This record gives sequence, structure tokens and C-alpha cells, in this order.
Amino acid sequence: MKVEYINPFIESTLKSLEMMAQITATRDNLSLKQDLITTYDISSIVSLTGEVEGSIIVSMPKELACKVASNLLMEECTEVDQNVQDAIGEMGNIIVGDARRALVAMGKNVTISLPNIILGKGHAIARKGIPCIAIPFNTDFGPFEVNVGLKET
Repeated sequence: MKVEYINPFIESTLKSLEMMAQITATRDNLSLKQDLITTYDISSIVSLTGEVEGSIIVSMPKELACKVASNLLMEECTEVDQNVQDAIGEMGNIIVGDARRALVAMGKNVTISLPNIILGKGHAIARKGIPCIAIPFNTDFGPFEVNVGLKET
């Protein structure tokens, strides 16, 4: 995977979380993950197709997901209900949609899917054949991770 494909997701994550949920995040060190992605309590998965394809997984613990949803919806959220799931799906969509614009500016024709939500403490997502770059972030409300697995077609 080309390194220039990673930066748009880092920038988009930081900008989108700050702008949409009023939460400041800092990035930690990137790492490479192979076939199995272990995650937090809730994950939003958005796929890309076209000249670059793969998927992006935004995963966070329940506490951070509830804080993001509370700030997005301007109402208190304490459990991972449908509102929280929708909010985290929308955050994944916003992050990937913004990063997609950067890929298009690089000359890549790509489209994105609607987000899928996966729930369950410590759930794992299998990704055969496309290594992932794990981008960990920290916030005042807990850590989260964005996993970017892309390849050129």
C-alpha cells in the first residue's frame, strides 16, 4: 500500500472528529496488521472500490462511541443503541468520504460504500489478502483506531 494513501485518512480523522464531534485526537505510531484485525466495542466499516479498493475500519470503545454520538446528536447517550450505531456509522462515512476527495485529487477514481456497523467487545474482523495499516489515536475520552487496507487495482 502506498504511504500517500494513508495520510488522507489521518488528516480526515483528526479534522472530522474535531469538527463534527468537538473531540480532539492525537495520533500514535502506525503498525502493520495482517489477516485479523482485533477491535474495540463498535466498528464502522466503509469499503472503497475503483482504482484503489479495500476497506477502512473505524473502531472505538463504547465510552468514546457514546461521547461521539452525544456530541453529534446533542443529546446524552450512555448505551450503544441505534442512535450511537448510526452516529458511528456516519463518522466512518465522513472520515472516508473526506479522504476519498484526497484520493480523487491524486487522480484515483474511487467510490465508497455505505457504512456497516459491527458490535461486540473485542470483536475481530478478518481481512484476507490485503494488509492493513493500523492508525491508533487517543482522546480525552479513550483510544480508538482506524485501520486502512487498500490496494491498487
